[in-house]
Amino acid sequence: MKKLLALFVVVLGFSAVSFGQNAIATAVTNATIISPISIAKKNATSDLNFGNIISDLVGGTVTVVPAGTRTATGLTLPTAQPGTVGAAIFTVTGLANATYGITLPASAITLTGPASATMSVGTFVSNPAAGMSGGLLNGSGTQDISVGAILTVGPSQAAGLYTNAAGLSVTVNYN
Repeated sequence: MKKLLALFVVVLGFSAVSFGQNAIATAVTNATIISPISIAKKNATSDLNFGNIISDLVGGTVTVVPAGTRTATGLTLPTAQPGTVGAAIFTVTGLANATYGITLPASAITLTGPASATMSVGTFVSNPAAGMSGGLLNGSGTQDISVGAILTVGPSQAAGLYTNAAGLSVTVNYN
């Protein structure tokens, strides 16, 4: 009987050790709020400007590249009175060293002038290039975007100032 009791105690002892083991681990939980990305026209003179153009019987195009220079096809650009010429410049602000996408207008915008005459601006290009990974904010969390486009001038286009009150919209978003 003593042997049986001893065996029972030994079995019970092993059984007690193997039951009821619990293991616990913990993890730190974090969240970081980053500043929202934003875009604004760099300053009061940072508009897309095609300058002075001499209209003719045929019409043509004027291209302003992101670097701010222009060329013409089928039209004359006055050299003595070029007017204001330049690409639109925007400043993007957000999280330092973050990448972001740039979206330019997908379709042309219309400029309206004297007696409701119109011209079309399209084929927008930017530096940095538009697309999902177009921009990279610097260590201070900023970057400038320059935008150019092509202006289509009609035959015998009426003289005067042409503008688009709605403006040129550029959209940015973090990748």
